[in-house]
Amino acid sequence: MRRRAALLLLLLPLVATPAGAQGWRAWDQLSPEEQRRAWDNFQRYQQLPEQRQRMIERRYQQFQTLPPQEQKRLRQNYEAYRGLDPGARREFTEKYRRWKSDRH
Repeated sequence: MRRRAALLLLLLPLVATPAGAQGWRAWDQLSPEEQRRAWDNFQRYQQLPEQRQRMIERRYQQFQTLPPQEQKRLRQNYEAYRGLDPGARREFTEKYRRWKSDRH
């Protein structure tokens, strides 16, 4: 189960791409850049504490239960975030943290 989850997490960033939104692709069908991103993410995942890995697995399972249009919306938001420059990302992250803390 953990190996399956780790493999799914290896490919998670690819699901967020327009090509990934069309379905899973075999490793040899990925571009070298997609393979590098997937491998880097897998290595980072394996270095995380077990509790953090379980949290990521739960979130991914929750994502899978969402309707396709909601998954698409989240993918689009992720792509927009990835397109931000580092300063805009930091600003977004800080605003999000403030917003989230105000809600609790």
